[in-house]
Amino acid sequence: MLKRLLKYFSFDTLSSALLLFCAFALFTGCAPKIAPPPLYRDVDLSLEKLITIAQRDINSIKAIVSIDIKEDNRQHSFVDASLLLKKPRSIDMRLYKFGMLVGNFIIKDSIVLKSSGKGSGTFIKFGNELYDSVFWWERVENGSLYKQRSRYIIRTENREIRIDRSTLLPISQDITVKNKKIHIKYNKPKKEVTEPLTNQSGTDFWYPSELRLEMGSFTFNIRVKKLITNPPPGENDFRS
Repeated sequence: MLKRLLKYFSFDTLSSALLLFCAFALFTGCAPKIAPPPLYRDVDLSLEKLITIAQRDINSIKAIVSIDIKEDNRQHSFVDASLLLKKPRSIDMRLYKFGMLVGNFIIKDSIVLKSSGKGSGTFIKFGNELYDSVFWWERVENGSLYKQRSRYIIRTENREIRIDRSTLLPISQDITVKNKKIHIKYNKPKKEVTEPLTNQSGTDFWYPSELRLEMGSFTFNIRVKKLITNPPPGENDFRS
């Protein structure tokens, strides 16, 4: 079929070339993908420098996510959520089903300030680990840094974090809490899209748009739909 299409296209014009490219991408499924730049491929970083680059000036992150929840590998629930994570260790999480608010949790330094909705115990544990998933560079300054060919490994008393050496994006993380193992996997890097005036760092911010958090019998598959770093104070819930 591709040969039959080729007979209709001429490279005399730019539009023909573009149309042929689109047809080829359609048949091969090889449309170009955007990847984070390997800015640190040939740079040998210390732990202190790695933390400085990773955390930048980020003090808070707001995101719209979808959360697919499984228990013992069986479908348990699916919710949308609006998240606000702020230093130091503050989580504001609002859960929605079919556009209706079904849960609201505020956690500060692992202390629950507000809790409402079904399954609050599970989501409180999830919220605490989610904070460490996103702000992975916190509380690792006293850890040990190991260097491999393609990754850095940071080890602390209860955490091991694997970082891509080229992009400094997290690959995976293991946390031990009260002899229980928590595994976090990061996937699909994506760039934050902001207006120049709101992008305080002045550079692109890449982040994993998918996270898989395994915690006991529960698995949380998280997909980030929208993300803003350092949102303006008092900004309303931007659930869409």
